[in-house]
Amino acid sequence: MIRSSTSRNRTRLLATGTACALALGLAACGDSDSGSGSDGPVTLEVWTGAQGADKAVKQFNAAHDDITLKYVKVPGDKMSNQLNNSHKAGDKDKSPCLIQSDNREGSMLMAQGVLKDISGELKGSEGKFSDGAIKALSIGGKTYGVPDGRQPIFTIFNRKVFDTAGLDYPKTWEEMIDAGKELRKGGVKIFNLAGEDPSTWMNMAWQAGARWYTVKGDSWKINFTDGHSEWAAGIMQQMLDEKLVSKISYADYAAMIQEYDAGKIASRQVSTWQLSSFEQQIRKTSGQWEPAPNFRAPGEARPSSAADTFGLMVPELCPHSEEAVKAAAWLATNDKPVDTMGSPKTAGWYPAVKDPGPHLDQVVPKKLMGDHADQAVPVIKKSANFAGGWQYGPNSKAMYEELADQWGKAMAGDITVAEILPHMQKWVVNDLKRRKVNVIG
Repeated sequence: MIRSSTSRNRTRLLATGTACALALGLAACGDSDSGSGSDGPVTLEVWTGAQGADKAVKQFNAAHDDITLKYVKVPGDKMSNQLNNSHKAGDKDKSPCLIQSDNREGSMLMAQGVLKDISGELKGSEGKFSDGAIKALSIGGKTYGVPDGRQPIFTIFNRKVFDTAGLDYPKTWEEMIDAGKELRKGGVKIFNLAGEDPSTWMNMAWQAGARWYTVKGDSWKINFTDGHSEWAAGIMQQMLDEKLVSKISYADYAAMIQEYDAGKIASRQVSTWQLSSFEQQIRKTSGQWEPAPNFRAPGEARPSSAADTFGLMVPELCPHSEEAVKAAAWLATNDKPVDTMGSPKTAGWYPAVKDPGPHLDQVVPKKLMGDHADQAVPVIKKSANFAGGWQYGPNSKAMYEELADQWGKAMAGDITVAEILPHMQKWVVNDLKRRKVNVIG
């Protein structure tokens, strides 16, 4: 765990309240008053790897005289390491004032004292964002990000494949297994699972009600072995044992697309940002793909979307947090940058604004969906039923890397999916103890 001189000085604040203690993986407490407004124009660096962000920054600069944003391209997979290095260096003049990340890495960076609590700066702007969006970028009552993108999860089905098999679209995960068994008779897989990517399983557990990290008092409570996670593991194991899914790596994306386009994989779970690239690659089955809601988990009357939230975050070293949050809120809610980042030619994001409706028509892949395209916006809107209550902890990046390693073993048949859960329980607890973070598990 990173402990800058700033974070060490703030440990005295842990006694002021549980929320502060836990916000910070028990390492630091980033107060929102540490970066006040400036008396004159300021220039703020923005680190982002999101496609289209450079255009959004230009739109901001054209509309503002008091704040100038400087775009710096930093790939998302390098963001946390690069920001940690900047934080360790301790040079405020070279620190960015905004970074683009998500709640998985943002919560970790906040817990490590690398991000600021911007709750105060965001006051009065909450009504501009969709329900739950700010909470998704908060930890222990402290907000570390301005939400600018969410992920409604839905399914696209190959209509012709299902018609040929005489099947209706499955509405639950259990029904998906039943449909997969029928499709298997014709040599068709219901789904693709990549051996390096456990996110479908993790998000399914989240959707069902699992909470791997929660806060209890001044400690993190770890629970990978709950019934919801075990249910999700059971569904995944059935799909693997029954050979209902293809197992093509995303590194072999072209091969995966060929299987979809040949009608050998019948469905895909997606969000808006994945639609454009899929449409560009599909040829033979273009026009056959029909959108439908996500699969329901047990107890759900309406399927929920369990997936990460994107946001603009203010590093602890930024001396201009007020201006940074002002800029972030404009980028996240003004129509011009919202349309830019939602364009299928850029990031294809679903905006985190209160009313995303006016921005959705552009994300519909009309060629891919053909006569089904008019169903897309209604399905996407209904899918914006986001599962709340999920929290990532101070070691979320390391946790996910270990989870991916174990998932690969399960995909190879070396262990069962269910065996991953007690392993992760022990591994995460021990890792947090090693980092000197209070933990219950």
